[in-house]
Amino acid sequence: MTSVNDKELHTSAEIFDAFIERSWRSNAERQKAKGAEFVIGKREGVYMWDIEGKRRLIDCGTGGGVHALGHRHPEILAALRQALDDGRDTGLWSVPNAKYLELQDKLAALAPKAHLNRSVITLCSTLSVDLATMFAFRVTKRQKMLAYRYGYHGHTGFAAIVTGSPEEGIIDHYNLPSHANFLERFGDIEELDRLLTSEIAAFIIEPMDYETFEAASKDFFTQASRLCKERGVLFVVDETRTGLGRSGTLWASEQYDIDPDMMITGKGLSGGLYPASAVLMRAEIYEQCMNQHRFAYISSLGGNEISCVVAAKVLDVASSPALLENVRKVGAYLHNAFQALCSKHSDVLKGVTSFGLAVSVQVANRDVGRELYRKILADGVLCHSVAEIDPPGLKFFPPLVLTEAEADQIVDALDRAGSSLRKSVKSAA
Repeated sequence: MTSVNDKELHTSAEIFDAFIERSWRSNAERQKAKGAEFVIGKREGVYMWDIEGKRRLIDCGTGGGVHALGHRHPEILAALRQALDDGRDTGLWSVPNAKYLELQDKLAALAPKAHLNRSVITLCSTLSVDLATMFAFRVTKRQKMLAYRYGYHGHTGFAAIVTGSPEEGIIDHYNLPSHANFLERFGDIEELDRLLTSEIAAFIIEPMDYETFEAASKDFFTQASRLCKERGVLFVVDETRTGLGRSGTLWASEQYDIDPDMMITGKGLSGGLYPASAVLMRAEIYEQCMNQHRFAYISSLGGNEISCVVAAKVLDVASSPALLENVRKVGAYLHNAFQALCSKHSDVLKGVTSFGLAVSVQVANRDVGRELYRKILADGVLCHSVAEIDPPGLKFFPPLVLTEAEADQIVDALDRAGSSLRKSVKSAA
């Protein structure tokens, strides 16, 4: 039970109605229209229950990777509790703390490249992207960024400026200043070559097209890294959603021959329990930016002791061979099972793209995708979303602890949805 303004709210519907009345109305209405009138109560592992305790969902959205290790992972929860029991709190930003240093050391030891040996700890990836952008402006003395049009890097500050999607971006909504150009085609080296001009401070990109879950070719990242170096452009890899094991390696960058100047990690670094993010970088960038101004970067809460304890434990879990092997095994299992459904429901499902445990099932059109989303949601599976660009796809971004048995539940739900949709199409015909 929840009490708001002395009115008791007992059900998901009541909370949704209250949100529509006096909070983020448009979001609540969108979720309601999708059949996602769901307020989370109990949660554990890959599952979430509504506050009534009557409805259970497999979480295949994970907040874009916030719950990459599942909800309330026992080891991370224990680390958080221990930090509190040890008397820790958020401390003071101006006072050094050992846990910050320990997390920096762990990030450096696990970085995909040895030269990414310095880091700044923040509260979220948006702040990390914002910081990386400012660092790039200072180091290069330029004031223009280059990003992939349909990438996602955040919704505040400079992070909002490099998020160019017409659907998800807010540049036009807030009439933000133009500090970015955009690569329209993911993985297009010829277009990148044209856009990497002398005004560009940094090129920021995710290792995977997050709309289609398709990885760029290895040659693209090799050439992109080379071009950036030749033209004095910093190369920033945003591993917010591909890092921490999602690709089957701790960092997706490990699978490419690239030489980044900075790397972003976040979302899942929080363990879904306490905010944490980081920018990893070359020592010379750190020195030039952090140690040449008294207030180069300050944050009242970023890098506090509790955050660092949680993030360090997340790195322990995410880098374990057992977890990474599970990602590779279950990712392949889910890909193959979905591929079989494409043969069975070929008029509805058109193919599969995947990158580790990020799997997208291409659909006949966006309306079909939205209907499948609603049907599998009613059947107990919350998928991530329907892609906003072509080819349209139904996106699954489950916790990395997903088992094959749990994957079967997802596949079965999509199978039933595909059968139901085919029957309704035939009836209409």
